[in-house]
Amino acid sequence: MDDGRAQQLYLEYRGLMEQLRRVQEYVEQTTQGIAEIAAVIEALDSLSRLTKGSRIFAPIANGIFVDASLNDAASVRMNVGGSVVVEKSVEEAKELLGKQRADLELLRDRANTDYGSLTNRLRAIEAAMEQEAKDEQASETAPKEAARKKRGA
Repeated sequence: MDDGRAQQLYLEYRGLMEQLRRVQEYVEQTTQGIAEIAAVIEALDSLSRLTKGSRIFAPIANGIFVDASLNDAASVRMNVGGSVVVEKSVEEAKELLGKQRADLELLRDRANTDYGSLTNRLRAIEAAMEQEAKDEQASETAPKEAARKKRGA
Protein backbone atom coordinates (compact mmCIF):
# COMPACT_ATOMS: atom_id res chain seq x y z
CA MET A 1 0.00 0.00 0.00
CA ASP A 2 1.42 3.36 -0.81
CA ASP A 3 2.00 5.51 2.25
CA GLY A 4 -0.42 8.21 1.05
CA ARG A 5 -3.27 5.72 0.71
CA ALA A 6 -2.46 4.15 4.08
CA GLN A 7 -2.44 7.53 5.78
CA GLN A 8 -5.71 8.50 4.07
CA LEU A 9 -7.38 5.30 5.29
CA TYR A 10 -5.98 5.79 8.79
CA LEU A 11 -7.22 9.39 8.99
CA GLU A 12 -10.65 8.39 7.70
CA TYR A 13 -10.74 5.56 10.21
CA ARG A 14 -9.89 7.89 13.12
CA GLY A 15 -12.51 10.41 12.00
CA LEU A 16 -15.15 7.71 11.72
CA MET A 17 -14.26 6.37 15.17
CA GLU A 18 -14.82 9.85 16.61
CA GLN A 19 -18.15 10.15 14.77
CA LEU A 20 -19.12 6.71 16.04
CA ARG A 21 -18.35 7.78 19.62
CA ARG A 22 -20.49 10.92 19.25
CA VAL A 23 -23.39 8.98 17.71
CA GLN A 24 -23.20 6.43 20.52
CA GLU A 25 -23.34 9.22 23.12
CA TYR A 26 -26.32 10.74 21.30
CA VAL A 27 -28.13 7.37 21.30
CA GLU A 28 -27.49 7.06 25.04
CA GLN A 29 -28.77 10.60 25.68
CA THR A 30 -31.94 10.09 23.65
CA THR A 31 -32.54 6.73 25.33
CA GLN A 32 -32.18 8.44 28.71
CA GLY A 33 -34.58 11.20 27.61
CA ILE A 34 -37.12 8.59 26.50
CA ALA A 35 -36.86 6.85 29.90
CA GLU A 36 -37.30 10.16 31.72
CA ILE A 37 -40.41 11.01 29.70
CA ALA A 38 -41.82 7.53 30.40
CA ALA A 39 -41.26 8.11 34.13
CA VAL A 40 -43.07 11.47 33.97
CA ILE A 41 -46.01 9.89 32.12
CA GLU A 42 -46.14 7.18 34.80
CA ALA A 43 -46.10 9.88 37.50
CA LEU A 44 -48.98 11.67 35.73
CA ASP A 45 -50.92 8.41 35.69
CA SER A 46 -50.35 8.10 39.45
CA LEU A 47 -51.37 11.73 39.96
CA SER A 48 -54.66 11.18 38.18
CA ARG A 49 -55.57 8.54 40.79
CA LEU A 50 -55.18 10.99 43.67
CA THR A 51 -57.90 13.20 45.09
CA LYS A 52 -57.99 16.77 46.30
CA GLY A 53 -56.26 17.08 49.65
CA SER A 54 -54.02 14.05 49.11
CA ARG A 55 -50.64 14.37 50.78
CA ILE A 56 -47.76 14.44 48.28
CA PHE A 57 -44.07 15.24 48.18
CA ALA A 58 -43.54 17.98 45.63
CA PRO A 59 -40.03 18.39 44.22
CA ILE A 60 -38.43 21.80 44.63
CA ALA A 61 -34.99 20.78 43.32
CA ASN A 62 -33.25 17.62 42.24
CA GLY A 63 -33.71 15.21 45.15
CA ILE A 64 -35.30 17.83 47.45
CA PHE A 65 -39.01 17.61 48.23
CA VAL A 66 -41.54 19.50 50.28
CA ASP A 67 -44.54 17.94 52.01
CA ALA A 68 -47.64 19.35 50.29
CA SER A 69 -51.36 18.90 49.94
CA LEU A 70 -52.81 18.40 46.46
CA ASN A 71 -55.35 21.04 45.41
CA ASP A 72 -55.98 19.89 41.83
CA ALA A 73 -55.20 16.42 40.46
CA ALA A 74 -56.79 17.13 37.07
CA SER A 75 -54.26 19.65 35.78
CA VAL A 76 -50.55 20.40 35.88
CA ARG A 77 -48.37 23.39 35.13
CA MET A 78 -45.84 22.86 32.34
CA ASN A 79 -42.83 24.93 31.43
CA VAL A 80 -43.08 25.44 27.67
CA GLY A 81 -39.81 27.35 27.36
CA GLY A 82 -38.64 30.89 27.93
CA SER A 83 -39.76 30.70 31.57
CA VAL A 84 -43.38 30.45 30.38
CA VAL A 85 -45.58 28.08 32.37
CA VAL A 86 -49.00 27.04 31.13
CA GLU A 87 -51.77 24.98 32.67
CA LYS A 88 -52.57 21.68 30.95
CA SER A 89 -54.90 18.86 31.83
CA VAL A 90 -53.15 15.63 32.83
CA GLU A 91 -54.28 14.08 29.54
CA GLU A 92 -52.98 17.05 27.50
CA ALA A 93 -49.67 16.83 29.32
CA LYS A 94 -49.43 13.08 28.67
CA GLU A 95 -50.26 13.66 24.99
CA LEU A 96 -47.58 16.32 24.66
CA LEU A 97 -45.04 14.11 26.43
CA GLY A 98 -46.03 11.19 24.21
CA LYS A 99 -45.25 13.30 21.14
CA GLN A 100 -41.91 14.32 22.63
CA ARG A 101 -41.12 10.67 23.33
CA ALA A 102 -42.06 9.68 19.76
CA ASP A 103 -39.80 12.45 18.40
CA LEU A 104 -36.91 11.24 20.55
CA GLU A 105 -37.51 7.65 19.48
CA LEU A 106 -37.38 8.72 15.83
CA LEU A 107 -34.12 10.61 16.44
CA ARG A 108 -32.67 7.63 18.30
CA ASP A 109 -33.65 5.29 15.45
CA ARG A 110 -31.98 7.56 12.91
CA ALA A 111 -28.87 7.71 15.08
CA ASN A 112 -28.85 3.91 15.33
CA THR A 113 -29.05 3.73 11.52
CA ASP A 114 -26.11 6.16 11.29
CA TYR A 115 -24.25 4.02 13.83
CA GLY A 116 -24.75 0.95 11.64
CA SER A 117 -23.55 2.79 8.53
CA LEU A 118 -20.45 4.08 10.31
CA THR A 119 -19.70 0.61 11.65
CA ASN A 120 -19.99 -0.88 8.16
CA ARG A 121 -17.63 1.75 6.73
CA LEU A 122 -15.14 1.10 9.53
CA ARG A 123 -15.22 -2.62 8.77
CA ALA A 124 -14.64 -1.91 5.08
CA ILE A 125 -11.63 0.27 5.92
CA GLU A 126 -10.25 -2.40 8.26
CA ALA A 127 -10.64 -5.03 5.54
CA ALA A 128 -8.92 -2.77 2.97
CA MET A 129 -6.05 -2.10 5.37
CA GLU A 130 -5.66 -5.82 6.13
CA GLN A 131 -5.72 -6.71 2.44
CA GLU A 132 -3.16 -4.02 1.64
CA ALA A 133 -0.92 -5.33 4.42
CA LYS A 134 -1.19 -8.88 3.05
CA ASP A 135 -0.48 -7.66 -0.48
CA GLU A 136 2.52 -5.70 0.76
CA GLN A 137 3.83 -8.69 2.66
CA ALA A 138 3.36 -10.89 -0.40
CA SER A 139 5.19 -8.41 -2.65
CA GLU A 140 8.10 -8.29 -0.20
CA THR A 141 8.23 -12.10 0.02
CA ALA A 142 8.05 -12.69 -3.76
CA PRO A 143 11.58 -11.41 -4.64
CA LYS A 144 13.11 -13.38 -1.77
CA GLU A 145 11.28 -16.51 -2.89
CA ALA A 146 12.43 -16.00 -6.49
CA ALA A 147 16.06 -15.57 -5.37
CA ARG A 148 15.88 -18.69 -3.23
CA LYS A 149 14.49 -20.71 -6.15
CA LYS A 150 17.18 -19.33 -8.47
CA ARG A 151 19.95 -20.42 -6.05
CA GLY A 152 18.40 -23.86 -5.70
CA ALA A 153 18.07 -24.34 -9.46
